[in-house]
Amino acid sequence: MTTTRGEVDFIDETTRDGNQSLWDATGITTPMILSIAPTMDQVGFKAVTLAASVLMRLQVRVHRENPWESIRLVAKAMPRTPLTFLTTGRRFLTFTVTPNSVMALAIERMIANGIRRIWILETSHEPSFTYQMARIAKAAGAEEVVASLIYSISPVHTHEYYGEKAREIAKCPDVDSIMIEDVGGLLTPESTRSLIPLIQQNAAGLPLELHGHCNTGLAPLCYLEAVKLGVKGLWTCVSPLANGTSLPSTENTLRNIRRLGYSANIDDEALAAMAAHFRNIAEREGRPMGAPVEYDVYYYEHQVPGGMMSTLKRQLSEIGMEQRLDEILEEIIRVRKELGYPVMVTPFSQFVGTQATMNIITGERYKTVPDGVIQFIAGWFGEPPAPVDPKVLDRVTSLPSAKDILNKEFPQPSVKELRQQIGAGPEVSDEEFLLRYAMTNKEVDDMLAAGPIKTQYP
Repeated sequence: MTTTRGEVDFIDETTRDGNQSLWDATGITTPMILSIAPTMDQVGFKAVTLAASVLMRLQVRVHRENPWESIRLVAKAMPRTPLTFLTTGRRFLTFTVTPNSVMALAIERMIANGIRRIWILETSHEPSFTYQMARIAKAAGAEEVVASLIYSISPVHTHEYYGEKAREIAKCPDVDSIMIEDVGGLLTPESTRSLIPLIQQNAAGLPLELHGHCNTGLAPLCYLEAVKLGVKGLWTCVSPLANGTSLPSTENTLRNIRRLGYSANIDDEALAAMAAHFRNIAEREGRPMGAPVEYDVYYYEHQVPGGMMSTLKRQLSEIGMEQRLDEILEEIIRVRKELGYPVMVTPFSQFVGTQATMNIITGERYKTVPDGVIQFIAGWFGEPPAPVDPKVLDRVTSLPSAKDILNKEFPQPSVKELRQQIGAGPEVSDEEFLLRYAMTNKEVDDMLAAGPIKTQYP
């Protein structure tokens, strides 16, 4: 078939979101990536997402890998393809707010170690914070900055809401593209056809990308509708780590857009070799391979994202409560409404899910409230989309643990002050300081004691 309708870019999420959605974020190690990295570099991806707070924390805690060394090794092995770091701009390696000085240092070290693309996921859609992180990224040498619009459904999150947010993002001179992120798989072909033109009208010519999950099975269809409307970038995973609660598969999406008359600068042989590599890992390590799911309308109510759903099921199984999943999902719906409809994406989805689980386990709603939920109510992550339920607000403000957070500005100490607080002298590198700031000394010591990262798998 002769292609005449334009070229589509592919951004790979196999080792980040595929791993997080299907393999509990623990299934892929650096040697597994390094063993296929030269081939991945030949596929023709616009970018590969490599680093994010959740993955870096688990690299240290579970695999005893130095995430900074991991970035350097993979960047060296993939010189052609830009590697991406995902940041919310408000936290680094933790689920609580991080000082701006730490965020700036983290982004600077990311780029110094080989990250070339910064993805800003501003969970409150607060434009000033997106501007700030984009400015920091470009000043540190980022080649490209992509800003997210996190798709959600609520009385607040209308199409007009997203059109206005796109207009605000487009004012930032340091943002190069806008990505519509549908972590819950909530878009339908119909809503895609109405939402994207509205965003395009307000995006001041910035290119659009689409990142969708297959929770409801509709993301592959939405991708095709998006391409027809002019979306130039699609985020996918190779087939062993696609579908399910993960993203659409690169192979199927590629076949579909070609059939529609579009082209992509993708090396099919390299892509097939990459898929075979991760399929072999799944078989060797006993990990599940992604498969299409049946349409489930329940996702439009609880909106739990793919990565969180797999983690929630595992955690409930570990404490013998897997039979209470539906009960907890119903509580998630109630808690999200009461907290003002936060978008269900990290860390807000964890806040809502943890609070709902505590409510069910303790048998008393809001008897225990995590610090992250209190910080959210206090506005440390930006203003909640809608007012917090007054009864919940009264309950939380009466807790002793809330007194040090509510009605106070989040402190913004310098890196020098934080080094002094944790006893990290000049002999501690910036990279080690960032790990020790966010994690326990034992976790970091154990990682360092494990020695250099292995470079071959198996």
